[in-house]
Amino acid sequence: MKKIKILLIVLVGATLSSCKQEFSEELPRVTLPLDQAISNEKILNTAVNGLYGLYQTQTNGDALNSYGAMIPTLEELLADNGFVAIKNSNRFSTTRDSNLTFYTQNNADIATLWLSLYKIIANANFVISYEGKIPDDPNTSGTPENLFGQAYVVRAMAYSSLVSLFSDNFNGSNPDVGVPLPLDFKPGTNLPRASVKQVYDQILSDLTKAGSLIGTDNGNKKFNAVAVDLLLSRYYLAVKNYAQANTYAQKVLDNSSYTLLPSSGVANFFGVDGEGNPETIFQIDYNALDLPGDNDGITATWSSVGRYKQNFATQTFFNKLGTNDVRRGTWYRNTGYVLTLNDNPKPIDVMKYTVTDRDVVVMRKTEAVFNQLEALYYTNPADALTKLNAWVKGYRDTGYSYSGSGTNLLQEILMQKNLEMFLEGFRYSDLKRNGISFVNPQTQVALTPSKVQFKAFPLPQAELNTNTLISQFPGY
Repeated sequence: MKKIKILLIVLVGATLSSCKQEFSEELPRVTLPLDQAISNEKILNTAVNGLYGLYQTQTNGDALNSYGAMIPTLEELLADNGFVAIKNSNRFSTTRDSNLTFYTQNNADIATLWLSLYKIIANANFVISYEGKIPDDPNTSGTPENLFGQAYVVRAMAYSSLVSLFSDNFNGSNPDVGVPLPLDFKPGTNLPRASVKQVYDQILSDLTKAGSLIGTDNGNKKFNAVAVDLLLSRYYLAVKNYAQANTYAQKVLDNSSYTLLPSSGVANFFGVDGEGNPETIFQIDYNALDLPGDNDGITATWSSVGRYKQNFATQTFFNKLGTNDVRRGTWYRNTGYVLTLNDNPKPIDVMKYTVTDRDVVVMRKTEAVFNQLEALYYTNPADALTKLNAWVKGYRDTGYSYSGSGTNLLQEILMQKNLEMFLEGFRYSDLKRNGISFVNPQTQVALTPSKVQFKAFPLPQAELNTNTLISQFPGY
């Protein structure tokens, strides 16, 4: 767990009480003039390392929160299989409200997520602005091209998250209401919303450019060519090009550098010893010298060993696991502390992240299984059914058998994905992308595709206050 250096151009972080929170106000903290800040490959490498540092929940005192905790947490709590217990720290507590009071422009979590993702983009833009200006240093391992390829992936992933959460689906009812699309480093410039298609086109452009530059062996704490293929499979699912989604998922599955997590590896995968497992394609680095914040790390609110012990899975979710499923009693437990809580039904303990220095998994090979299954559902449902049974029976539950069809098959594919990848950043977006209504059985929160809360998050009030060119999503 080598410690990643923090980016020398980390943006000056506006706190949530500041009146200047939108991305266009962010300025780089540098000790050199901007046109000299990245002058050689060694500094470029440090700058790219810093981009990954921005994925953590705290960076140089700035309150950042995206892939390290906020996104995986909200993807579960805003969907049907996760919830905040009655006894809680007030963190994320409004996700329990069936009146959907979480979705307001004054919500601090939404504001933090918006600001964090645009900080990542602004830093990536700054790095990319040096493309073609940094010569290869024979005394530095790797190449500048590989480093710039990583920066393009960082930017593409941030835009993917923003357009997925703050805009309607691709070809949805609000095609002109995307997110601002800054591609150059120009502090102080306000931008209006781009269209949803323009944002997705840029994501594809960035991933295509990354694929032409990036290396194949960057370790699992940096992006590489396999991560690009996995992100392309996500992209093509989002734009409903299912043939291409299947193609790129298969590319990941065919890559022999990574292996699907076998049933024998489940129990230890989310322990520190599991960080080197060849299932993992990309994870956010944490270690004993570089821990997430006590209040904001993913361990803070999840599981009975967390500081606040408040976020759990539902009994309905747990009951989907077969009696012989290897995840029952390892990743998910219905024993111990949860039985002392007043919630009815009793919560299910999610025991994935139980130590703060476990790296946070963002991409792993098994995701490609489910990206392919979703794509096949729309193009060859019989093949999807066959492959679904083969994977679950072969890798997680020897007694599994499913024979449903139609939309029931799609829901089963997505449920099996959630059973495997709970707290890894997918559930809310998976349901939204496929237009699947739900009722959370624990909280009775209900969302349908017609509700604005299932179309997009509201823009933070701070962004509306300072960016006169931007408008709130229709319906808020």
